[in-house]
Order: sequence, then structure tokens, then C-alpha cells
Amino acid sequence: MRLAILSDIHGNLEAFESVRADIRLQGTDGVICLGDMIGYGPDPEDVIQGVRDLQCRTVLGNHEASLFSGKARSRMNFQARENSIRMEHLISEKSLAYCRNLPSFLHSGEAWYVHGYPPDSVFIYLFNQSDQKIADLFDTDQASLYFVGHTHDLRMATRHLGEVYRSSLTKGRIRLEKNNKYIINVGSVGQPRDGSNQAKYVIWDDETRDLEIRFIPYDISKTVQKIHARGFPAIYAERLV
Repeated sequence: MRLAILSDIHGNLEAFESVRADIRLQGTDGVICLGDMIGYGPDPEDVIQGVRDLQCRTVLGNHEASLFSGKARSRMNFQARENSIRMEHLISEKSLAYCRNLPSFLHSGEAWYVHGYPPDSVFIYLFNQSDQKIADLFDTDQASLYFVGHTHDLRMATRHLGEVYRSSLTKGRIRLEKNNKYIINVGSVGQPRDGSNQAKYVIWDDETRDLEIRFIPYDISKTVQKIHARGFPAIYAERLV
């Protein structure tokens, strides 16, 4: 089965539409979204509806959690908290209910899917975890492959000769070893922070064990104009260019 896995769309409709068009061209068997459909970007409602139309299996992100959890909102910086409050008025009741019922993780076959860090955190960042904590996770039997988002940065952690090894991921295809364990950060569709402003997502083939990292161009200027028109902080537009 070939699965498209995406994360952190952050209300960027132009990026999402370009990724969605590319997914359809790739002929995948399904789509999984690792949360943070909203926040920062100007089109949260349209993105949520687009994710649902694509029939994504979706997990909860910290920005969705902040819509109905004061604790989640309190963990954001000031600008993100203010933006979260704005989100409430840009999202329909139907979409709010959808976000409220998202699971904190998904588990299918050998793979585990979560926004932040396994097993079910929407807040914890992969880059903040020590090598020992990653090794402890690999020593559990819950999964051999973990897909995460949250950091907006394409990264991989695995174990080689008993040591945890971390590396960046870039455009192209790699093959994962069958008898090894991995954490894959799939990057961000709507607000990448890996040095390239193109939208990112991955395709995982569990038969060939190929992981393909895809970079998708989109109309950044249109999203930037919408962010300014919404009156959102200028930094949210500057991050895209």
C-alpha cells in the first residue's frame, strides 16, 4: 500500500491544493494527515474541508487542541495564542466539532502516526528528545515506524550499531531497512522550516519500503496577500518566502 502522509498545513490553502493535486497524480491508496491543519494561515475552514474531502485519516495537532483546551493554548507563545483565538471565528461549528473529535494517534500495521511525539503527544518536539529517550521508544514493541510532524522540518531518527542516528531528509527516495526502526518527521505542507519554501509531504510504500519525499511549488504570493488582508502578524507571511 502506498500512503501519502502530510502535516502542518496551517491554513495555507494554496500549498494544500498543490499538494492535493500532486497526490492525485501519484495514485496513492490513502492519505494520512498528522494535524495542525489550522493556525498562522488565512484559510483554516477551507483547509479543514479540503482535508475531509480528500478522506484523510487525521490526528489531532496542538493548534486543533488549542480550540477547545485552555492548557493547549497556554503552551503557545503570545502571537500563536492570539491567532488561536482568531481561528475560533474563522471556523464553522461543523469543523470545530470535527477537530474536537480527532484522535491523538493512529496505529496501522507496523506504523504509528502522531502529531508531536509517540505515543500520543501533540506538544513534544522530536528535536527535544534525547538519544536515550528515542532508544527507549525503539525498545518498545508498539511499532517499528513512527511518522510525526510538529517541527516543520524534514528529519529522520534511526538506530545504527546500537546508537541513535539523526539525519535531515531531502527531496527524493530512500529505502528503509526491514529490521530497523525509524522516526520520520514528514515536514510541513503550509509552513516549512527546512530551508526550502516549497510544500512538503511524503509517500510511504509498505511493500517496497520506499519513502519518497516530495517538494511541491505553489503560489506563495497569493497566500502572503491573504495573510496581510486578514491582519495577521507579518511574521506569518515572512516565514513563507
